Amino acid sequence: MLRATLKSLWARKVRLILSALSIVLGVAFVAGSLMFTNLLKDSVDQIVTGALGDINVSAEAGGVAGFENVNPSELPQLTPAQVAQIGAVDGVEKAVGIVSSTQVYPLDKDGNLLSFVGAPGIAMNWHDTPAADGQTGARIVEGRAPEAAGEVVLDPSTAKRGGYQVGDTVEVSTPRDGIQSFTLVGTGTFGAGSTAGASYLFFTATEAQRIIQQGQDTFYAAWVQTSPGADVDAVAKAVAAVLPEGFVAETGHAMAETIQDQLDVGLGFVNIFLLVFAGIALLVATLLILNTFSILVAQRSRELALLRAVGAKRSQVRNSVLLEALIIGVLGATLGLLAGYGLAWAILSVLRAVGMDLGPVAPQLTWQTIVASYAIGIVITVVAAYLPARRASKTRPVEALAAAAQSGPEKVGGLPMAGIALIEVGVAAIVCAVWLPVPQPLVWFGAGAALLLIGMVLAAAIVGAPIVWLFGLLFRRGFGEVGKLAQLNAVRQPRRTAATAATLMIGLTLVSAVAILASSTTTSLGNRLSADQRGDFLIAPVGYQPFDAKVAEKARQVDGVAEVYEYFRSSAQVAGQEQPTSIFAASKDAIERGTALNLLAGGLQADGDVQPAVLATDYATEHGLALGQLLDLTGPKGSVEVLITGIHNWGTAFPAGQIVITPEALAKIADTSLVSDLVVFTKDGTDQEAVRTGLQAAVKDIPTVAVSDVHEFVEARVAQFGQLFAVIYALLALAIVISVLGIVNTLGLSVMERTRELGLLRAVGLTRGQLRTMVTLESVIVATLGALLGVVLGVIFGSALVKLLDDQGIDTLAIPGWQLAVFVVVAALFGVLAAVGPARRAARLNVLDSIATE
Repeated sequence: MLRATLKSLWARKVRLILSALSIVLGVAFVAGSLMFTNLLKDSVDQIVTGALGDINVSAEAGGVAGFENVNPSELPQLTPAQVAQIGAVDGVEKAVGIVSSTQVYPLDKDGNLLSFVGAPGIAMNWHDTPAADGQTGARIVEGRAPEAAGEVVLDPSTAKRGGYQVGDTVEVSTPRDGIQSFTLVGTGTFGAGSTAGASYLFFTATEAQRIIQQGQDTFYAAWVQTSPGADVDAVAKAVAAVLPEGFVAETGHAMAETIQDQLDVGLGFVNIFLLVFAGIALLVATLLILNTFSILVAQRSRELALLRAVGAKRSQVRNSVLLEALIIGVLGATLGLLAGYGLAWAILSVLRAVGMDLGPVAPQLTWQTIVASYAIGIVITVVAAYLPARRASKTRPVEALAAAAQSGPEKVGGLPMAGIALIEVGVAAIVCAVWLPVPQPLVWFGAGAALLLIGMVLAAAIVGAPIVWLFGLLFRRGFGEVGKLAQLNAVRQPRRTAATAATLMIGLTLVSAVAILASSTTTSLGNRLSADQRGDFLIAPVGYQPFDAKVAEKARQVDGVAEVYEYFRSSAQVAGQEQPTSIFAASKDAIERGTALNLLAGGLQADGDVQPAVLATDYATEHGLALGQLLDLTGPKGSVEVLITGIHNWGTAFPAGQIVITPEALAKIADTSLVSDLVVFTKDGTDQEAVRTGLQAAVKDIPTVAVSDVHEFVEARVAQFGQLFAVIYALLALAIVISVLGIVNTLGLSVMERTRELGLLRAVGLTRGQLRTMVTLESVIVATLGALLGVVLGVIFGSALVKLLDDQGIDTLAIPGWQLAVFVVVAALFGVLAAVGPARRAARLNVLDSIATE
């Protein structure tokens, strides 16, 4: 049976290539996703392990779950004497004081930031103390370490991206003192060298203190190396015993586990995100393989009938088809695994080419990836081939011989009626989710959408019949009998047509739903930002890091500026609560005039000597707080008592914070030398462009800050969501590619199946051009049928999802009609392109040989 199966596969090798290719693409996406997330995890692990000492001393608020937007100067500080005391503890080999900041950025030679959006600029004092367990900590790659003021060491990736060589002058943006120039004396990095997009800058300790904490001869942390053979946990306890209040000592292993656990959540989300799209691609591939094997079994019905007639058992016939599927599955999974390995390498190469150094990591073929790839490829292929194999084994020899000779129209069967039932249940579930107060409406929607999509796949032959009839009518008028033949060919095998259209329908359903969600999200966000944003200009950071508050005074001096309002963000510990709470600080006028904060009651109005506070309604409800109550807030600099004088319900373009206080109150608990945003109002009749020029001059020494008007601010925020949806579109394109392969496959197999029929049509006068047109029109019908059904489902899913997300800020349904129309037109063009090969092959058939074919 194996030899017969291999001969059968070789005879139909061309027919099976596209089916195997669909599995290759799906498995490649799964394998590539798993390998790339493992690669990212390895890179992160290298960063974490190379940047932690055996024991790490830090302020309690400076840990992973500490206060937000805390500057090193706000935290408790270690004196040089206290660092020396740590170094004198038994079991400690060496202790080094640490000064560090994530707000120091190198600039390129054109004065632009040498950083990726959201990636920090990490500056610290140079030291080459080994990392945990004796691993390499900071190391020099080229040149030497900084030894004097005015010298800096950059990581190799950043230096290369900026085109710098050792000896060049590098301009650096500092948080408080603007742009300063340094001499590049070397390149260096931590451990294996991974930076994951961040930039590293190393200075002498004195220089780092001057840049980061205004020259204070103190340290906010200490890096401790233990003596060889020492018990790290015991030494950590001994170190903790000599620390001043407000500091903790943690082993490198404990900190690494905490950081990696938090990072794994993000990497897990990335993996799930990618695997969801891989699952979509594999679902489409399953339909393609099911369709392919159905056609192949139908074509081999005479062969299988003869096998049955000469004594082959049903199980042998079934197993021969399943063995064929198994071989295709193994081949597809193997090629898919190799393609996924190449895909992971390609992504890594692109990241390195743009300057995002992930270190000396490489994609690894782990046993989990190998098992998953083969399991998916083999299981999906065999499952997809089971129904055709079972159908072939149950067909009696006489029936199969008659069917082979006849090759007539196909009966629809009972599955479409089951599909209609699933469509009704799915629609009912979506209606309940959207318009009825059911628990967990998103779960109802998800279940309903799945049932509706499955039902539409099963019932596409019935639901799509009017569309096929309409196209047949149009094609008859436009192409005469050729158009009629195309329509008859499309309806003669309704299950095949429906299964082929279903692959494209799934892809277009998802693309259309995403298009509606994207359009609604960006429209809602744009409307909200336009309505919520106040003022004529906004001065805001590019990388979400606070900037020097002195900019506010410079902005006030610009001709034409009427008012400048400052906004601060921080966090504070509320007495009686475990986790820090987000804080937003601004003056009363800044809140009422410069933001659209929705005040439900009261306001930021002082009452006597106690500082006022406005609480978010959800926060007040959660903690049982009300107007007139006092709150004790504690931050890095101290504590302050505030009186609840108002309740707000958000509504502002700014992330306002759970508690809103005045800058005077914030100054008692946190550093107010750095501001988060500035809103600028101009005088009536002022030349806006002149004001813009003046404001840009005010921030010229701070490249991390941008000046924009309201329209530009809104466009920039909306564009960020557009980039996210662009990535989703690109991932969904994989399903579309497999769908087009399905159309090519089905048409090619259909041409082979109808060889005798096509020869007879040529014999009675049909030209080669007319034959090509007929096959092309048939492809257009199938592609457009899938596209239209997909767009309809996409509109239903997208609209329902927007309605369900109304409380998340997506409150405007925007259906991009032109974009959906383009999807349908492009699908029709795909149909034309998919028909090129099969149509050409049909037109080149020899008439006499075709008529003689059985």
